[in-house]
Amino acid sequence: MKEPIEIQLVIRQGCHLCVAAEADLARVIARFAAEYPDREYSVELLDISEYDELQRFSEEVPVLLINKKQVSFWRIDEKRAFEHLSELA
Repeated sequence: MKEPIEIQLVIRQGCHLCVAAEADLARVIARFAAEYPDREYSVELLDISEYDELQRFSEEVPVLLINKKQVSFWRIDEKRAFEHLSELA
């Protein structure tokens, strides 16, 4: 059995791009869940202000990480994010 996919979205409170990224990611996750219903995954929103180790992303927020690998920043490319998840499925 494959390990669960870890999806993390690094955000900042009050960030208008982050609000859009959350909606984009929700669409990607909905499609992924529909096409790969048996594949386990977790989704976590991480506020950059709460994690010192995330400060390296301070100029790129929002940042999408999949299994700790940066996949997108500033804007979520839904097609690219879905393709990356599909490769892991």
